[in-house]
Amino acid sequence: MPANLHFRFGEYELDSAACQLKRLGQAVHLERRPMDLLALLLEKRGDLVTREEIVNRVWGPAFFIEAAIRKVRQALRDSPDKSAYVETV
Repeated sequence: MPANLHFRFGEYELDSAACQLKRLGQAVHLERRPMDLLALLLEKRGDLVTREEIVNRVWGPAFFIEAAIRKVRQALRDSPDKSAYVETV
């Protein structure tokens, strides 16, 4: 995760220096790699982030991106059908 990035979006706040995601001030459990994915998506918000970019920046070719996206959605209480934060195309 890039150092010292701080994002606020909706009810959420991500502090990369503390490696912490909060919702309305309360800590939300999110494992390290999915948190790195969330930070990348926030850093590139509004832009299309390719699978290749995710793999190269966050994991490497052996990781299953779908599982991490599912964990990010769960942490954000987001749905693939009615996404407020993460949209896949």
